[in-house]
Amino acid sequence: MPTPGARLARGVAVIRAAMLVNACLGLVKLTAGILGSSYALIADAIESLADVFTSLVVWGGLRLASRDADEEYHFGYGRAEPLAAAIVGLMMTAAAVGIGIQAVREIITPHHAPAPFTLLVLVLVVVIKEALFRTVLRTGDAIDSGAVKADA
Repeated sequence: MPTPGARLARGVAVIRAAMLVNACLGLVKLTAGILGSSYALIADAIESLADVFTSLVVWGGLRLASRDADEEYHFGYGRAEPLAAAIVGLMMTAAAVGIGIQAVREIITPHHAPAPFTLLVLVLVVVIKEALFRTVLRTGDAIDSGAVKADA
């Protein structure tokens, strides 16, 4: 098991990288979705941008959990990390419900087919997101962090 400092540094590094990747993917998907009239890409862009916020929650949870015990919390702040994981789960559930509701609305309303290039964007995104998932999950396992695994 890595030291708490090394654990925090490794967790924060992977969370920062995930935030950067998700922000870039979100902007690419939003742009491609708007230009290509793909509501699925726009919804996926919103999900990627939401991932940036969940990563911020995990980052904060890791930083807080790494603090030493003090007068107020004699046993330390270790529970901040599972709390961050729970918050991420709730945020993802809320995002899924919102996207599901919007998807039903979009199914009911007829639209033009999206531009063909949006399929290429989707395939590229799936490959990148799978690689990101595996990297973050592997790091979460290595540092034994439920919050980092939840962010994966």
